[in-house]
Amino acid sequence: MRLVLLIILSIYFSSSFSNEQASPYSFILKNGMEVVVIENNRAPVVAQMIWYNFGSGIEETGKSGLAHFMEHLMFKGTRKFPDNYYSNYISKIGGSENAFTSYDYTAYYQVFPKSELKMMMKMEADRMTNLTLTKENVEIEKRVILEERFQRIESDPSSKLDESMRSILFPNHYYGRPIIGWRHEIEGLTYEDVLSFYKENYKPNNAILVLSGDVDFETAKKLSKKYFEKIRKGKQESKLKVTDPDLNTNIFVKMQHSTVQQPIWKKFYRTISYKSDAKNSIALDMGFKIVASGTSSLLYQNLVEEKKIFSVVGGYFQGLTKGEGNIYLYAISKEKKTSNEINNIIMNEFKEIINKKLTSKRFEIEKKKYFFDTIYKKDGVLNPAQIYGEALTVGLTLDDIKKWQERVNNVSLNDVKKALEKLYENNNYVIGELSN
Repeated sequence: MRLVLLIILSIYFSSSFSNEQASPYSFILKNGMEVVVIENNRAPVVAQMIWYNFGSGIEETGKSGLAHFMEHLMFKGTRKFPDNYYSNYISKIGGSENAFTSYDYTAYYQVFPKSELKMMMKMEADRMTNLTLTKENVEIEKRVILEERFQRIESDPSSKLDESMRSILFPNHYYGRPIIGWRHEIEGLTYEDVLSFYKENYKPNNAILVLSGDVDFETAKKLSKKYFEKIRKGKQESKLKVTDPDLNTNIFVKMQHSTVQQPIWKKFYRTISYKSDAKNSIALDMGFKIVASGTSSLLYQNLVEEKKIFSVVGGYFQGLTKGEGNIYLYAISKEKKTSNEINNIIMNEFKEIINKKLTSKRFEIEKKKYFFDTIYKKDGVLNPAQIYGEALTVGLTLDDIKKWQERVNNVSLNDVKKALEKLYENNNYVIGELSN
């Protein structure tokens, strides 16, 4: 019954969604900037997202945190729109905005009434090249970021353990550095560092502009040319691509802190990504959701609800990356157990699921749910801008995204089992323990 319901819903939502949202169109300006337009006239609202194809990964050794630092400073204004003019304008028209930095990209977005599209594009283009920075606001923002690091990482033992585990899992790659930066390196960042980073990297040929919502293609093209095409493109120097060696030793990281109430077990893997292997990444994601995602997962049902060994167990796969993807597993044991014992229990259950408990019925339910989730995630005006922007920035193409559902449909139970088997045999992992 549940499977039939999912099929009916997926057909309904896919047809109704396609009626309201057109396929994305894209074009490239003379300065190399790509523009993607996703028309959706459900409501007179537009989402504008600009994705810069760099994050913390382009920082020089010893200057970690610069990309995130720059994200903060992009709200400091220009000569034409000084101080908080941009943000205040968005607030005044009832819009919203935010920004975020990852290892592989930096993104800024605004959601606003369609009548404001011209003004929003004008202001976004202006801060790409005309940002006004002073030594004073750089130093003020540095203090804000140091406090943010203290709140998010240094005062949170679990985050500190994660930071340590990633630095070991990715010893050579920038994924091993914290996006926010190491404290001692943030403290050493200067006005000159920030200004140089801005001038070198905030260029149109490093950016993808995504417009989603009640905007037509011709209007988007006209305004993009008017405001963005006049900005000079920058030099694009090829960066040395580094990879990490295989981890041929068993690595265990332990952190103790007096505030920890219950010991937490964690396991981080390096694995494939959608960019390196789309088909098997979809199979891995689908399979790992069945095994470890949420209270309906097989690990949770078997080890929490039935055997009552753990109070919590779960995990997720992150595959939208330029480099290797990663798997995150965690558990809290009800009784005192060593990390080795916890690992053995979970991995034995993992193997049992692959061999006996991952049935075709469960797979078909998850596959339809996976399809349904894909439709739901593309709803609204901001979600499509995020989906297309992130995928394009990490190296996928519009054609890859358009064919995504076809790839999902082609995934078989055998593909899922093979992907999970490879994960089971994967030795590129770090185990961590947080205790008091």
